[in-house]
Amino acid sequence: MADHELIERELDVLAGRLPASIVDELADGLTETYQAQLARLGEPDAAAKATLAEFGDADTISAAFVRAAPGRAAALVLLAIGPLVGALWATALVTAQAWTWPVPIAARLTVGATLALLVTVLALTIRAKRHYKAVQIGAIGAACGFVMLDLTVLITAKVLATPSLLIACALAASLTRITITAQLLIRFR
Repeated sequence: MADHELIERELDVLAGRLPASIVDELADGLTETYQAQLARLGEPDAAAKATLAEFGDADTISAAFVRAAPGRAAALVLLAIGPLVGALWATALVTAQAWTWPVPIAARLTVGATLALLVTVLALTIRAKRHYKAVQIGAIGAACGFVMLDLTVLITAKVLATPSLLIACALAASLTRITITAQLLIRFR
């Protein structure tokens, strides 16, 4: 660990925001830089300030890692493809007169509320600035939620809908989103 209280405080802040492996690497780099600055400047406080000026403070470092987080990229992709999938399903369900299907109103409301919740989670995920862990958790949760939602509408439409080109397109869109989501989740290793 770094040998100065100022650097230790910044590392403590980073430990609450970033994965431990990243914080460990940063700690190594900060320690090396601090030792070099101490040898150059000869004064611990000045060396610590120079080290943090070179690396940036915890907010700057966190923001850089959040911008590059796989979770943020996944959230952006899911938000980008969502309207297309939704438009296909809306068109298919209206054309198939889905309101006549024997689906309880509570189930319909649950699907709608789940969709709204997942979009909100994705929007909050991409707006996060400093909390890498929250971005990853939000993206993983929303991605899994969209897989479950797509599977639900796939099964429901397959069982209740009369086959049509629009239903086939909507089914294909959901299967494509499931595939894309699975590929995005693989990046979270």
